[in-house]
Parts: sequence; C-alpha cells; structure tokens
Amino acid sequence: MGLFKKKKKGHQEICILTFARSWNTVVATRSLGQMGVKVITGDNLYLAASNFSLYSKGFFSYPDPDKNPDAFIDKLVEVCKKYQAPDTDLVLMPFHTDSFIISANKERFEGIAKLALPDRDKIDLIGNKASLAEYCIEHSINTPKTVVVNSVEEFSGIAEAFEYPAFLKISDSNAAIGLHKVESPEEAIKFFNQDAERFNLHGDGLAILQQAVPGEDYCSTFIFDHGEPRASMTYHNILDYPRKSGMGALRETVDATEMEAMGEKLLKLVKWHGVAEIDFRWDGKNSPFLIEVNPRFWGGLGQSVESGWNYPYMLFRLAVDGHIDPVTPEKKDIKTFNPCLMTMRMIQEYADAKDTKEEFREAFKEFATNAGHDHFKALEALSDKLADAINPVDRFKAVKKVVDENKGAVNELFKAKDPLPLIGLLYPLAVFLKHGKVSSDMLVTGAGKSGAKEEDKEKK
Repeated sequence: MGLFKKKKKGHQEICILTFARSWNTVVATRSLGQMGVKVITGDNLYLAASNFSLYSKGFFSYPDPDKNPDAFIDKLVEVCKKYQAPDTDLVLMPFHTDSFIISANKERFEGIAKLALPDRDKIDLIGNKASLAEYCIEHSINTPKTVVVNSVEEFSGIAEAFEYPAFLKISDSNAAIGLHKVESPEEAIKFFNQDAERFNLHGDGLAILQQAVPGEDYCSTFIFDHGEPRASMTYHNILDYPRKSGMGALRETVDATEMEAMGEKLLKLVKWHGVAEIDFRWDGKNSPFLIEVNPRFWGGLGQSVESGWNYPYMLFRLAVDGHIDPVTPEKKDIKTFNPCLMTMRMIQEYADAKDTKEEFREAFKEFATNAGHDHFKALEALSDKLADAINPVDRFKAVKKVVDENKGAVNELFKAKDPLPLIGLLYPLAVFLKHGKVSSDMLVTGAGKSGAKEEDKEKK
C-alpha cells in the first residue's frame, strides 16, 4: 500500500489536531496541510500558535484536559461529530499528554473519528520512567543504573547509597519537568523534597534516581503498525536549553542503527501502535544507553519532517487505512533550530561566560580600603575593575560560538509563506525577558496558562 495516495474526486480528508499551542503541532499543521488534508486545530488556550497558521482551516477551544478530562473528551466528540460527513475520512490526532486521555477513551470515537494510538496500558508501561527502567532490565535492554523510589520516607537512604553524578526524575513527567542533575546526596535530597511538595508525590514508583552516563543526547523516532516497525530516524541534539539538561535547540539527523534496533526491540515487545520517540545517551564508542520514552509526538518533530520523515502524514494514513507499508525516505543532511530555545541558550551563554562574583567582591573591598585616602582615585579604580569584571568581549565570544554552530540550519518554526504562528510563540520569550526564567512546560507549549473562550471558528 503506497503512503502518498491521490484522493478520489469529491473525497475529503480532515485531521483534528489537539494542543495547538505547541511547536510540534505547528509542524504537523503545515505538513498535513501541504498534503491536501484539511486541518482543524484545538487547544484550551486562545493564543495557540497553530491557530494562526494558514494551513489551519478552523480552530476551537476545549476544557483543560488535566483539570476536566471528561469535559475535554465530550468536547472532542462534539467537534468530531461537527466535521463528520459522507465521503470524508476524519482523523483525531492528539499531540501532548492529552493523547493518554484519548487513548483511555478510544471507544467514545468509534464510528465518528479514526485514531492511531497505542492502548493506555502500554503508554503507562513505557511512558513511566520507573516501570520503563524495570522493563528494560527485565528484557536486557541497556539502560543506566536506576533505583526506583516508592516513598518519600525511603529517599534519603537511597540517595546516600547512590553513585554521583546522577539524574533525579519524576516518574510520570514530560518536557524535562522535575528533571535535575545532582552531584551529591545532599543536592538530590534537596530537589526531591522540593518536588515532592510541589507535585504532591505519593505512591509506588513516584521518582527515580538514575546514573549519569557519559556521552551526548540522541533521539530515535518511530512509527509502528500494530507491533511492526514502519519507519525510524534519529537526530542528535547539538545544543540544548538549559545547557546539558534541557531540550534540543539545534539538531541534526544522524545514522544510528544500534539505537534504532534497541528502540524497535522495546516497541515490538509491547506491540506498539502509532508514534514514539526514545531518548538515548551515547559516547560514540560503547553501546548506547536507553534513557526514556516519549509515547507520543516529540519536540524535535520539525527535524524529522525537514529531513524527509513526514510522520504526521504517515500517522494520518495509518489511522485512515488501518495499515501502512514500511517507509524509508531519502535522508536529507539538514540541521534545524528552534528560535525560541536558541535565543534563550544565547542569553544563557552571555550570562554564564564569565563568573564575576569574586571579582566584584574584590573590587568593592579594594574601594572600601582606599576610598578614605583618595576618594576619586578609588572610584576610578573601582570603575576600571568593574568594566574588566563584566568584560563584554568574553560574553559576546560565547554567543558568537553558538551563532556559528547555528549557521546553515533551518528555522523549524518561521516559514516565509506561513509566518503568523510566531504570534503564539512570543509569550515564553516575554516571560523570560521579564523574570529571567521560564518553565519547561512553557518552553514546550509555546504559551502561558491564560484562559480561553469556548468557541469554534471556521476560517473563510
């Protein structure tokens, strides 16, 4: 069965996408629209990037799926019924953790919209960092040394006995939320106690402490058809934000046969259906380590699509036709960058290029000592030392290094023919510039938690 099919005259293909605020939904909106699919975008926020795309032919808002999952499903059923029509293939394609809620309620969409989603129990098995680690150990899949934390009370003992550096992770989280690189038991305990209170952690498998292994971050991406692999590709995060523990800001596609074989082994074992992304850590010499699984679309979807892997359309065809043949696109040697993350990485490099605290301290100490003898001379010396401490040359050199890395890369968000989605991506930058920090959740979503009106709009 060919993947890229010609539509019959009068036949209509419609895809409803959720989580319209996110960067990967913008990518999907464009890639599906360019394939002739009518795209409808939805979110619980009004300022959602994909709603501004010329490829979004209508948009709607829904209740917050985290706060009111039943009302969220009811709204999606209502919208699907609105677009359901004779001689129409209608697909519902979720893009964030709302896919887990939809998977658990697949029966609500039978006869209304088509889905290509794994069963919820499979999502819970490999999407949860604790159960994934245990499953990998059980099936001899290479993963770093990991200890599962089953209660707040036991964590101190676990932390004291563990080897450092390590990563502390909340088992059921995404987008680097609750992720900390820790260098000592004291640091691990401090972050764990903060997260336990912030996220109300309780029950079995609430967090993991995982060995930090050498190497760099790689992301292997897959689409599976009822347990059988149909396409895979891997990209490498050249730069990330925050540095060394964040999301990919600059990426390149690479050949990664061993990683993809490890990923296929895992996804075959659980009889996966749909898309998934698996994070690996590799030092370029030894066997790669499987770190975690995103049981849904991934933040670097733009890199996949620009490199020739049109996963949104593959998934659309899988939902419509029930099956797809294996797909092996011709790889394009291309780099992509995320402008929002790249901007914040440059700001981070500028801020961290020179540690000025000690120099400031010495300058003011010397000023205090000499001011009584010759106030103006002491003030002049203070001015010179502060200028040396700030040293903008070193800072701009650090930023230039990031810019040089970025040369020739494709902007995965800005497209001259479809520029307006950037409107929905300005909010996290504004927050960062105002407060000097921005949450991981906001970085992934591209928007803040402002209210949305309940409305459906068809674009004319």
